[in-house]
Amino acid sequence: MRNFQKFFSIVLAFVLVFSSLQFVASADTSSYSLETGTDFEDNSTWGFTTAAATVSINSENVSGNDTSKLQFSINNQSGGRVASKNFDTAVKGQDILVKFDWYPGKNNDKGSRAFENAGEFRIIDATGNIVFTLNNTNNAPLTYFAGSQTPSETSIINPQAWYEVAVNFDLINNEATLTLTNKETGETEEYTSTLEGVAFDGSVAAVRLVGIRTSGNNHSWTTYLDDFGVYSVQIPGNTISKVNQLPYHRVYAGETTANFDSIGLPETVKVTLADNRNVDVAVSEWRTVGKAWTPSEAGVYEFRGTLVETEGIVNSFNREATLYVYNRLAPPENERQTEWLDRGVIALKSEDGVFVSWRLLADEYAEDVKFNIFRNGKKLNSKALNVTNYLDAAGKPGDTYTVETLVNGKSTEKNNAEAAGTDYLSIPMQKPEGGETATGKYTYTVNDSSVGDLDGDGEYEVIVKWYPTNAIDSSQTGMTGPTIFDAYKLDGTLLWRINMGLNLTSGAHYHQFIVADFDGNGKSEFLIKTADATTSYGVTDGKFDSSKVLSVIGNAEDNGKWLGANGHVIGGPEYISVFNGETGEVIDTIDYAFPLGEDGGASWGDTWQNRSDRFLAGLAYLDGKKPSAIYGRGYYERTSFVAYSLVDGELVEEWTFDSDVAGRGKSMGFHSLATGDVDNDGFDEIIAGSLTLDHDGSILYVMDGEMQREQGSHGDAMHVGAFDPDREGLLFFGVHEVPAVASLELHDAATGETLMSYFGSIDAGRGVAANITSKPGYEFWGWGGDTVETGGGIYNVQGSVVADSSRAAGLSSNFALYWDGDLLHELLDNTSITKYNESTGKTDLVEAFKGVHSSNGTKATPTLQADILGDWREEVLLPTNDDTELRVYSTTIPTEYRLFTLMHDSVYRNAIAWQNVAYNQPPHIGFYLGEDIRDAVLAGELAAPAVGYTTTLGSLTHTVNLKVAIPVLKNTLDQVQHHLEKGNTKQAIKHMQDFIKHAHKNKVDQALIAAAEQLIEDWK
Repeated sequence: MRNFQKFFSIVLAFVLVFSSLQFVASADTSSYSLETGTDFEDNSTWGFTTAAATVSINSENVSGNDTSKLQFSINNQSGGRVASKNFDTAVKGQDILVKFDWYPGKNNDKGSRAFENAGEFRIIDATGNIVFTLNNTNNAPLTYFAGSQTPSETSIINPQAWYEVAVNFDLINNEATLTLTNKETGETEEYTSTLEGVAFDGSVAAVRLVGIRTSGNNHSWTTYLDDFGVYSVQIPGNTISKVNQLPYHRVYAGETTANFDSIGLPETVKVTLADNRNVDVAVSEWRTVGKAWTPSEAGVYEFRGTLVETEGIVNSFNREATLYVYNRLAPPENERQTEWLDRGVIALKSEDGVFVSWRLLADEYAEDVKFNIFRNGKKLNSKALNVTNYLDAAGKPGDTYTVETLVNGKSTEKNNAEAAGTDYLSIPMQKPEGGETATGKYTYTVNDSSVGDLDGDGEYEVIVKWYPTNAIDSSQTGMTGPTIFDAYKLDGTLLWRINMGLNLTSGAHYHQFIVADFDGNGKSEFLIKTADATTSYGVTDGKFDSSKVLSVIGNAEDNGKWLGANGHVIGGPEYISVFNGETGEVIDTIDYAFPLGEDGGASWGDTWQNRSDRFLAGLAYLDGKKPSAIYGRGYYERTSFVAYSLVDGELVEEWTFDSDVAGRGKSMGFHSLATGDVDNDGFDEIIAGSLTLDHDGSILYVMDGEMQREQGSHGDAMHVGAFDPDREGLLFFGVHEVPAVASLELHDAATGETLMSYFGSIDAGRGVAANITSKPGYEFWGWGGDTVETGGGIYNVQGSVVADSSRAAGLSSNFALYWDGDLLHELLDNTSITKYNESTGKTDLVEAFKGVHSSNGTKATPTLQADILGDWREEVLLPTNDDTELRVYSTTIPTEYRLFTLMHDSVYRNAIAWQNVAYNQPPHIGFYLGEDIRDAVLAGELAAPAVGYTTTLGSLTHTVNLKVAIPVLKNTLDQVQHHLEKGNTKQAIKHMQDFIKHAHKNKVDQALIAAAEQLIEDWK
């Protein structure tokens, strides 16, 4: 049987039962009542709606039909288009008949592409399930299938003819009968399918005409409908038509027993009767379906409930209740490898003086840690500060501010910062020289960046991506200049430069890079996909030095050898390399797990390297302790991921995922990904959009339309974080590109259970989740339809509608950040920050950055948004218009809230690592913040994450100061630091050996002694 290339993978779940082909009379409706319908003679489209396509009334002669009829036309579109009709009331009955005349129409030819385009007619129930589909694929017989069953062929091979179509749903026998009659010849054929196992609530609520565009093809299709009617054979009004959907029931592993009574299963459920009344019906017993209930084993269990025979209520369809029980693990307490950071003091000019802020570490949050602040040696505060910011009205640029840390009332450290004359810090850039390719001349502009502590001093360095002005999207052609990466200290000192070479195309979908401390030595590495001639360079006197070659990947003489005429790489070796973040030298290089392939990219969906050139990357704690890199290729069609760890100086391939091997998961990826521990097993999962992989690379779930998961697809924007204070764990919000699925959708990140969804029947290109009101829970919005019912509103994750129109409110759909003094988000778009005003329902301008530019074209994203300095609020990194400096903007608004640095939250820190990938998305935190919990935040009642610092002298000194009140240990470490700064390593080692002796004598934690011994070995 031919390969049906729909936007989702067909999952073989149930076996169809077909009758043999037979010729019977046209569908008889005499025993039915017409519930809704039209002959289109009123020249109305009867409420059919569409986007980027056309619905109209056609009265011309089309193959003998010259009456008014509905025409749906898709003209050379690059995405699937949909025309939808939602009935005013869902039709119910013991039999439901959908009958209409259909001219399927020809789809455009595939040309040289692999697969043909198609058009579908779908029948939808009131729950949103696709109950029955007719598929009209070019150059193939008409096929049909119920639910997600395997498609079966009819004998109809001519789409340019009129057919009477009748689909009868027999709810008593639980089957659907399809009758097709050629209007010209009168020939009729009939097929019967079982509805056993099909998600169907017993109603017909909508129909859709859906264009199915296959890989590499634009789609053109014109189809017609006429004489449309939905009929039913009525049933008594007191008949149960459906059992209302129950939300997942959550319990925690080990907290229940084998006795079902301990689970808390409902004793009654709500049912909908044929007369649309909702009543409660008792459940006589619950039983498991499939996996047996095991209280100690985490997972989703399916329970079925038998309804009690109730006086006055008829259950002639033998309806049962279905309940999914999620047996969830309790939140883990595992300690993750964490980078130690210094105090990060920053002093900026503000309208009211000088604003000073500094960092609080996660392990300090619950301790008695307070601060004093000095200006030019003079103490400014009368009482020790609990917060980590201070506004000095008398301050001026050039003043020196000192933040003194007090642990249990005793001074442990002092950190200085000079007040800037601006509200930002400036990092000078060394702009690379441009060049010329066959496409023309190009120059360089600052694009994305990331941060990591490259040299282990507790201060972040910035890794900047230089973008050639002739960079292309993967769907375009053109010879690009090479992408270049620089590493800068915050004072502008250049550490190294990497030129990626000409065997790697430049563009947003290439050069995904991850900065993290993969080997746990206290210094971050730089990991990226490389090719022949990727070269790293050193510096001389702080300037880039092209003669100082540090490392060359592969064969330098093959630079540009593997580039095709379209500007895409068409062959040659593909590598993954990891570089020393401090020196720029390569540590290790191995073959990339998923090369293009000898077929020129056909296995990825086309042969001109569009779909094959879609890369993603992320950071994840796959073992729950140390970070690994995730690298992905493909998401429109074939989808792949590979995990890499750095072990003893060598890259290790932990696992691979390939949708072609797994048999599902293709076409579900987004232009970004997220990582986090969604299921509380202590290990991070990979949330790739409508596909979520477990920490071992296996599929955790796919948004496949099953088990109360909305059907998913590819999408452009996604957000993962702790969005609901009343729901432990992470949620996912995303928008979808395929008009046939939900435009906006919110689901539980652990199970995929859809919590809210809105259908706009359009390509929803943008969407945001952010906490912008005082209501409990985040809000979300996006580019859905124009109405609140179709995704045009502002929604709260707990189910309420905040406003009917996000557009009317002026909400941007880009980045969300913490900037002002409250616990709500502000919105960052291009170079401006705005805030939603609850009292007016509009947005107000908070900040407009001048003389700088955003990145990535219409995406208008910052170079980076992250909490890299000062208190817990976030910085915004933007380059000047001439790209000679990178500005670090930080808030100058005081706050009363004391919080640890967001960079010590694992979900957030991972997000900073993947923020620069493809369609950049804002970071979210793995714990809930909002004005509704302000009292708890003011009382310091948040749960700070457990951190396990990588071993550096700074982290050792910090831990001694915080946990060990022994002066001799602190003084000895001060001597170690003094000798290291003087360059006297031998004396530093001697004093560290003294530290170890004192530590043993005072019986301190053995981990501190081990850290000291490790430092001595590193220095030797």
